[in-house]
Amino acid sequence: MLSAFAAAVRFVMVAIMTVVTVIAPFSQKKEAKIARMNADCRAAFAAISDTHLKDNFIRLGMFEFGLQDLAQAQDRLDAFVIDGDITDCGDVENWEAVAKTLNKYDISNNNIMVLGNHDTWGGDRTPDYTRETFIKFTKDATGREIEQVYFTTEINGYPVIVLGSEGDNTSATISQTQIDWFADEMAKAAATGLPIFVFCHQPFNGTHGLPYSWEMNEDEDPDTGGIGDASDALLAIVEQYQNVIFISGHIHTGFTNKDSKYGFESVERHGSYTLVNLPCYEYPDVQRGGHINNGTGYVFEIYDGEILLRARNFATGTWLEEYNETIPVTPANPAA
Repeated sequence: MLSAFAAAVRFVMVAIMTVVTVIAPFSQKKEAKIARMNADCRAAFAAISDTHLKDNFIRLGMFEFGLQDLAQAQDRLDAFVIDGDITDCGDVENWEAVAKTLNKYDISNNNIMVLGNHDTWGGDRTPDYTRETFIKFTKDATGREIEQVYFTTEINGYPVIVLGSEGDNTSATISQTQIDWFADEMAKAAATGLPIFVFCHQPFNGTHGLPYSWEMNEDEDPDTGGIGDASDALLAIVEQYQNVIFISGHIHTGFTNKDSKYGFESVERHGSYTLVNLPCYEYPDVQRGGHINNGTGYVFEIYDGEILLRARNFATGTWLEEYNETIPVTPANPAA
């Protein structure tokens, strides 16, 4: 009886907090439009994750609030990234809603979409269906032509590598072919001597509070909530290079930092590379901690000696400066 009562109390509290995450952002005062902090900024892009879109006016409405903020930027963004779980279940209807909505706004000439686990759950959930659907709607929504769920691009000359799951698991299914491709592309990117931005929906195993931050359960399997089987192989490649920024989503936390009470951080520095976990844009999990509000993400500003991460609620047009982070850029000579 006690356990049933406790479960009921938990359900009520989660329901209340979920309503608060929807309403609370709009009590904040709208601030200045997005503009670069300093004139010597080399490139700037916005990144969000876990929009979980479908043909639903509440979810699309929250998405559009953010798109309006991005499109009205005082300084036009060089790129806009959605780092996976773009759709709720990967069905064609979900993707059509994404493309229709995104195409209404002129945010950037370089919109980038990353495949998340929810995006692999459409149709018959086969790799062929997911790949073909993602390729089609990447072109429809962004104009980008790709051949696989993983690909490379640039942001104002800065190398960008996008990883994508080749299966329908909650963790990422990364084939040996993709791992070998990633190793080759990282070597090419390092030859530029510039910071390298890697996007993958799932974070590395055991980072950003995982596995505990996945369900706030200390008994979780060590790989829970992360990339999964390929995590160590991908990390071994990343560790070979300087100034790698690995950007993920998936956990559904809000912003956290060294001063947060949760014991894990959105931005982790590990010597030559930095891990960034984006907050959940739509319906962050109130149980998983952090600054919980819909509509949040980062604006990345790239400078010669550092990369500034500026936390923002795009849905309300407000900066969250207490969660800003600065990543130092180590001078690096291009590989021979």
